[in-house]
Amino acid sequence: MNGIKHILSRLSLFLVFMLAFSTACKDDFNSSIPYVDVNFSINTVNHNGLNTVGFPVFFNGGYGGIAIINNGVSFYAYDITCPYEIDLNCRIEADGVIGTCPCCKTQYNLLDGGYVISGPSPEPLKQYRVNVSGSRLYITN
Repeated sequence: MNGIKHILSRLSLFLVFMLAFSTACKDDFNSSIPYVDVNFSINTVNHNGLNTVGFPVFFNGGYGGIAIINNGVSFYAYDITCPYEIDLNCRIEADGVIGTCPCCKTQYNLLDGGYVISGPSPEPLKQYRVNVSGSRLYITN
């Protein structure tokens, strides 16, 4: 009985460490998109599209521009430069909740993390932090 408690204790400790390290690595993703300082705020009252679920709104900023979308629960902000092309002439175009690179044709899910749906890009869109305070969104690196 004592041996089982010892094994369970070690297994629990191992699982805690695995969870801590797997969560910590999530923020360490290095995008191919060059770093540009992003720090601005938007009032959602002035941008009706941000109050509509699944309607991306485009802003200047980031490396090639920023798309912000409301998924009904939270907001996502992405750099609209394709991480496969990394060309300012290859900016993601949105058709609803699908973003498509006009150059390589990679499609991205804008509603939930900017992940690749199809195409050659090996990485998701570069994502920026969005903090919400009342009707204001704060977009930062």
